[in-house]
Amino acid sequence: MDRASMKAHAKEQIKGKILILLAITLIISVASGAISFILGPVGGIATLLISGPIAFAQVFIYLGITNKSRVPKVEDLLVGFKDDNFLRTFVAYIRLVVFTFLWSLLFWIPGIIKSISYSQMFYLLAEDDKLDPGEAQKQSMEMMEGHKWEYFVLGLSFIPWYLLCGITLGIASIWVVPYVQTTLAEYHVRLVNGGKPVAKEAKVVKDSAKKSETKKSTKTTKKSTKK
Repeated sequence: MDRASMKAHAKEQIKGKILILLAITLIISVASGAISFILGPVGGIATLLISGPIAFAQVFIYLGITNKSRVPKVEDLLVGFKDDNFLRTFVAYIRLVVFTFLWSLLFWIPGIIKSISYSQMFYLLAEDDKLDPGEAQKQSMEMMEGHKWEYFVLGLSFIPWYLLCGITLGIASIWVVPYVQTTLAEYHVRLVNGGKPVAKEAKVVKDSAKKSETKKSTKTTKKSTKK
């Protein structure tokens, strides 16, 4: 898939949404830190309980931005705790951690490969509220078949941005985190669409082409009228 196109679209999609995305990121960081600090040893268990729902909420937010140009809201962070989402996302997170860990015991390379295979699990859960974690894991593995290297290279392409975050003492992450997450959501959507851009992006291209044709036909009509 065209990385440059995905990244360009991601940049367009996060325009005007950076402040709310920053607020969401800060809330997650502060809440996680506060839980660990206040609850001490028990905080680890609490963090484990909320990690799945939070990961689900983040994916839900960035899929909304990518698919629908939706402006995120702080209350979107609670979507992972609503209805059946809590149990589904908790189980999905446990499966993700356990399976990745077990594969990592064979050496770190199998662990990386499997983590890439499972990378689409939460996106699939966010798109289908009837999908169970086991099926999401299976579908993710099937989707990533033949795309693992592509996804790995996409991840590597963000290294300069991560270095920039380090150089700026984290200040650049205000923009980098939304940029990376939106690009990954864009990747998922294109993966589902067989490598094609999201529908609305294709529509924009078609609309632009139509406008261009209309202008040309108008100019031709004016010239013929003058003659």
